[in-house]
Amino acid sequence: MTDYSKASDAKVEIPEGITLTTFPAREHTPLVELEYPEFQSLCPVSERHDQGVVTIRYKPKEKILEAKSLRDYLTMWRNKRNWQEYVTEEIADLLYETSEPEWLTVTITWAARGGIVAKTTSTRGSRATS
Repeated sequence: MTDYSKASDAKVEIPEGITLTTFPAREHTPLVELEYPEFQSLCPVSERHDQGVVTIRYKPKEKILEAKSLRDYLTMWRNKRNWQEYVTEEIADLLYETSEPEWLTVTITWAARGGIVAKTTSTRGSRATS
């Protein structure tokens, strides 16, 4: 059984050297929903893989995220140690900063661990008008 008594001292990591690509939205600003069903990161204490489905929803203004660079970024998390809740926040921050949409929501539905299914969601911007 994993000892979580020193969990507050656990090392966390994020991907570095990220280049996300965008392309101009022009007159096209549909609601965009992307799903990545193969997401993995490492628990910072047990170092076991956490697996989940990442769903990204956003309303573009001037930029649309290019799917291949997004997939490559999400794949970079595979061997990074971080808490599930922090991972979701980190992804939302970078995607919002890169694409500058009206609003963006990142949800990760994590595979069950210890009989519990977790879902973490981070929203940036205001959805009041969309």
